[in-house]
Amino acid sequence: MGRDPIDRAVSKLLGDSLRALYAIIMLRIVVERGPIHGYGIRKLVEEVSRGAARPSESTVYDTLKRLERMGLIESFWGESPLGGPMRKYYRATELGREVLSRLLEELQPILSAILGISPEAGSPWARSGDS
Repeated sequence: MGRDPIDRAVSKLLGDSLRALYAIIMLRIVVERGPIHGYGIRKLVEEVSRGAARPSESTVYDTLKRLERMGLIESFWGESPLGGPMRKYYRATELGREVLSRLLEELQPILSAILGISPEAGSPWARSGDS
């Protein structure tokens, strides 16, 4: 039997949203912590989200490929810190830095409103008389 309409809608909305959020989080990690390899990015996504986000390996590398195609990051092969096989590292481009800055600037008021954390006069989600 198929999933109910609520499950389908939530899954679709979260899937689309998570794809965008992973891209923004990974871009920020590469900008702030790069050069960094894919496994390191995956671990930092989990760390900065306090375990709430656990992208699969394929999600991480698909997202990195997309960011690279957009010209926001670039990759190169480098030595493993422990002398193991070469690793693919990622670093931000100037365009990537500028795009991240604009994204964070534009998303801050939106996320604050959605989460109800606006510092002005209580929660925007409260009904009249609730706050």
